[in-house]
Amino acid sequence: MTRTVRTTMRPDQEIEVNDADYLDLHRQGLLVPETATETLPPPTAAPATPKKIPTSKEG
Repeated sequence: MTRTVRTTMRPDQEIEVNDADYLDLHRQGLLVPETATETLPPPTAAPATPKKIPTSKEG
């Protein structure tokens, strides 16, 4: 069985590889994830502003 994949070395080109080559590329981390176009999660609430600590005046 052959698969069409993109590698990190040439992400603009799709190549056909057999199962053994696919497994080798996957183990080495050289495949471009298929979900590379997934959307980002919505932004979370803004971080809370830190409370100001009152300073004591020395006299």
